[in-house]
Amino acid sequence: MKFIKAAKVVLSILVFSSISMASAVASDSASNVNLVATLKNGPAMTPVTWKVYRIDNNSLAGESSKKHSMSLQLRPGTYKAVAVMDSVTRDRIFTVKDNSKVDVVIAMDK
Repeated sequence: MKFIKAAKVVLSILVFSSISMASAVASDSASNVNLVATLKNGPAMTPVTWKVYRIDNNSLAGESSKKHSMSLQLRPGTYKAVAVMDSVTRDRIFTVKDNSKVDVVIAMDK
């Protein structure tokens, strides 16, 4: 009988811990972010260098080069995307929320 009570207590602790951990992961989970550089209202289809910075601590959150688009996973927060194509540099500030999809389009026209 003592074994059954002990097993129930352990099981209760495990279930509670699992629920707590699942809630924490869900509230701080990464979101999909798609960056696209455009020319004349269409995909640039030319090499673009991307850098993404988190605004609150100015840390580099991601980078890529030689692609007109970039996809990455980011945690909730405010970010700045910087696109460089030839001699043109453009940036855009955007916000990421929990479990969301964010599309950032930057026109690279001169």
